[in-house]
This record gives sequence, C-alpha cells and structure tokens, in this order.
Amino acid sequence: MKKVVAKGFAKLGLLAVMTIIAASASAKAQSLEYRLTANIPFDFSVAGKKLPAGTYWVNRAQQSQGDTVVIIRSTDGHSNVTRLTIPVIAAQPARIGSLVFHRYGDEYFLSEIWPAASSTGRGLPKSRAERELKRKAQDNQIAAMEGPEVQTVTIRASN
Repeated sequence: MKKVVAKGFAKLGLLAVMTIIAASASAKAQSLEYRLTANIPFDFSVAGKKLPAGTYWVNRAQQSQGDTVVIIRSTDGHSNVTRLTIPVIAAQPARIGSLVFHRYGDEYFLSEIWPAASSTGRGLPKSRAERELKRKAQDNQIAAMEGPEVQTVTIRASN
C-alpha cells in the first residue's frame, strides 16, 4: 500500500514539475523577452520624445527584469527611448505582434505594445503633450458636434 501511495505522489510531483516548465516556456514566448521589429512610416512620440519614421526594435530594457520597462530603439542606433509601462489585458491573445498608436491630426503617440500570442500587452502612460492634444480634440469635437478626431493606428511587428 505504501509503495502505491509513494508512486502516486511521485507521478503527481512529476506532473507538477512538467506543468511549471510548460507554463514558464509559454510565458517567455508571450513577453517582450524577444525583440519586436516594426517599420513605422511616420514620426511619432514616446514619453515626450519625438522619434523619426523608420524601423524600430522594441523589447525589455533589461533582459533579467520583466516587461515593466521597455526600450524603443531605431535599428540605425540614432534614436531610442526607455519607458515605464503598465500591463493591458485583451480577451483574445494577439495573433501577431503589434504597436498601437494614437493619432491626433498629424501627431502620433505610441500607446500599446502587443507581443505575438499574448493576451497581455504593455500600455504606455500618456505624455503631457498627448493629454493636451486629446483635450483639444475633445473640445473641438464638442464645438463642431462631429465624430472624434482621435484615431487608433496599429502597425504590425515581427520577432
């Protein structure tokens, strides 16, 4: 009887270890541990810094840390910015990696970063300039009684 119980605990322990390993492997694939690459066809702002159109890498600022702090870096090395982020949750996992921008007229602001196969993305707090443009857009919308001037633009990113 003791051998049967011991074998049952051993199998249960092995199953628990395998589950933990599988969960950690899938969590890595769903994070910014692996760099995203995106070709952004317009100038945009992050944390009050204006970045020119071009190809950018987005990933963790420090690989040993989590996704809380990200770095957005041009592939030519001329532009980069590090930014604190907050988690944002989606009901369905993103099929492809993407960067989401808010557009106010001809001004673009990076808003969210979504790794492929993840239901958790990273949101960037609005800068002072974006909050001001959003307020002006809402004021203009109320005055003109038209549709909103704020648009969301999504750019596909690859690993």
